[in-house]
Amino acid sequence: MSRSLSEWRAPVLMAGESPRYSYPVTSTDSSGALVRAEIDVAALQANAALLAERLAPARLKCVVKANAYGHGIDIVAPALFAAGWRDFCVATISEALRLRELLGDEVTITAWLYGPTTDLDAAVAAGIELGVSTVDSLDRLRDAAHRTNTTARLHLKVDTGLGRNGLAPADWKRALEKLRSLDAGLESDEADASAVAPGLEIVGIMSHYAVADEPERVETAQQTHVFDSAHRELTAVLDEAQGRLGESDRLEVHIANSPAALTLSPFPGTSARVGLSLYGLSPLDDQSAQDLGLVPVMRLVSQIVNLKDIPSGHGASYGLTFTAAADTRFALVPGGYGDGIARSASNRAEVSIRGTRYPVVGRIAMDQMIVEVGAGEVAIGDEVVIFGPDGPSAAEWGTWADTINYEVVTRISERVDRVEVDGSTEAQRDSFLEAGGTVSR
Repeated sequence: MSRSLSEWRAPVLMAGESPRYSYPVTSTDSSGALVRAEIDVAALQANAALLAERLAPARLKCVVKANAYGHGIDIVAPALFAAGWRDFCVATISEALRLRELLGDEVTITAWLYGPTTDLDAAVAAGIELGVSTVDSLDRLRDAAHRTNTTARLHLKVDTGLGRNGLAPADWKRALEKLRSLDAGLESDEADASAVAPGLEIVGIMSHYAVADEPERVETAQQTHVFDSAHRELTAVLDEAQGRLGESDRLEVHIANSPAALTLSPFPGTSARVGLSLYGLSPLDDQSAQDLGLVPVMRLVSQIVNLKDIPSGHGASYGLTFTAAADTRFALVPGGYGDGIARSASNRAEVSIRGTRYPVVGRIAMDQMIVEVGAGEVAIGDEVVIFGPDGPSAAEWGTWADTINYEVVTRISERVDRVEVDGSTEAQRDSFLEAGGTVSR
């Protein structure tokens, strides 16, 4: 669910309210979820501008798959559109059709993940540009183009070494032969003279780097070599067809992801599909977001809903995997694996309350976690920053959960309200970078 910040009602002072609350808490404070993800659209737009400058003259393709990496497609896509971006990428056809509905016909949308029984007609009719990773897909897309009386716009995807989707070397050669056959008006190897025009336009060639986040690895250069060779071969086929299958000099050539966009020079291709870095997160182990000039877009927050004194020897949460070593205080904080917060970070993670870090103790449950606040100056109703500006980073949570920052943000569930904010002014951005990653709010 997405909502504007104004929809989160301000606390209402109640007569006789206990002074131990940092602000009055009533049953009408908020109709929304207890955990919310603040999405800073100004930071998002600034990150996009910075990345586009880094890539120029190549173009930025904004990757908004998986609900915009968990940030909320309903907030992210319109914000990028408002800032002038018109080239978007997603993984699945359902994501592509949702994006078309959201942004209209002014944008270019590319998708690449579908199965052998996926209905391709709706995507072709909607002008979605589709990646092609199997030879059989060429026939299916041609048929979809005929049924919808449109031209299917395709990006041939080459497996240059990642080993996931894409045409392997033998299939790549078969795909090129298939294109020649289609151009000749034939049905594959049967030379059926009754075949009709192909209804296909090759608009791009694509692949994906495997280890661009490790610049010293030789595999990136090897993948680039394979990709460049495939590009030359496709160019020859298109030139032979004299424009009937697409124009070779207008091909979109894209293999680079976020780490490649930030590390490779000279830059390969005419565009880059950038996802993680758009959202202000670093794909590199040895450089943080602030090192790269990026500002995190998501700030995941909750609040203290209960405080209690705990005697020495008392346990915490399921399994009692934590035992208090001395008298202390526990704060109960809504937010658990039902919200996408990793249970594997139990007894390792930290959160921030009033600018101070406190440990998460015991197992993170489906809906809540326990934070040991000890003698800290905290109160019921205090905001708890789980990650993002003013708190731990998504990368830290990745370390605590034995995963990566990509997963930390993307797994945030639908139960968490996405709230649009516009809080990253130029001065705040400078503050974030100068302070090692903390934006004052």
